[in-house]
Amino acid sequence: MKAKLLISSLSALCISACSNGQSTKRVQPALLTEATPSILTELGHAIVSLKGGTVPTLAVDVFTQSPQLLITHGQSLEKHAAGLTHTSLSSLPISAFELQLRDNHCVLYYPKADQFVPLQYAKCIVYDKKDPA
Repeated sequence: MKAKLLISSLSALCISACSNGQSTKRVQPALLTEATPSILTELGHAIVSLKGGTVPTLAVDVFTQSPQLLITHGQSLEKHAAGLTHTSLSSLPISAFELQLRDNHCVLYYPKADQFVPLQYAKCIVYDKKDPA
């Protein structure tokens, strides 16, 4: 009887480990294939649903070069870049987001809350980081 229980427990553990390993492979950093106005609007609303606040102004090439997006609140970095010290820059509230492919669906992931929003209009490709040679 104990042998059956041990085998059942080990089998369940192996199945769980295998399925966890597969699920991590299905989540990959991604890039947008294009950033249209409707996709930018969708991303803005996804950011609000994940984090709250108002819809941010996004660059027209957001997520086309990098899967990460950092949004600062408060001072404009462009306007005051020369006057910001490392201390004042690090004191700004910063939110990080990542574009991901999850099971072949493009999503916006918010690591701080460990939540994501599926994107309906965005088309993504896997981010293939190339090492500079």
